[in-house]
Amino acid sequence: MKEAQTDTPRLELIYNRVEADSQFSLDYLRAVDFVVDAVVDARNNAEATGKACNLILAHLAKTGGYETPLDPTGELTPKSVAAEATVKKTLFALQEVDWSVLPAEHAEEMSARSEEAIAALQKLHDALVDLRWAVLEHDADLEEPEGKTFGNVDDVIADLRNG
Repeated sequence: MKEAQTDTPRLELIYNRVEADSQFSLDYLRAVDFVVDAVVDARNNAEATGKACNLILAHLAKTGGYETPLDPTGELTPKSVAAEATVKKTLFALQEVDWSVLPAEHAEEMSARSEEAIAALQKLHDALVDLRWAVLEHDADLEEPEGKTFGNVDDVIADLRNG
């Protein structure tokens, strides 16, 4: 008859280790999925907002504008500048990420998604800048001129001489 060993393996340690490793792997995969989703969302949002900007720009170019100012109080210009700055921050943050620290299969996917988001954010930034200037020009065109008006060149010259 064979004697029982007294130094039995600590199965609990093995099971606990497997559970901990599995939980880490699941948490890691969830985190990667979250980051992928966030980058894809950034791309999608940038594309949708850029399209909205471009629709307004196209309308302004095609029709010459609207009958009323787009920013009569001047409150939109600072908001536009702030939005442009936010897009730039996001753009620079994505450009700085080193996806190579991830395992190869995740690094490739994140790099590809990141490049798509960067391209969309660059286009959005350009569209925001173009829209800001188009709004400023549109509203300036609608303003009533201040100061003197002249009927012909002789009147301008006479006014300059009278000084």
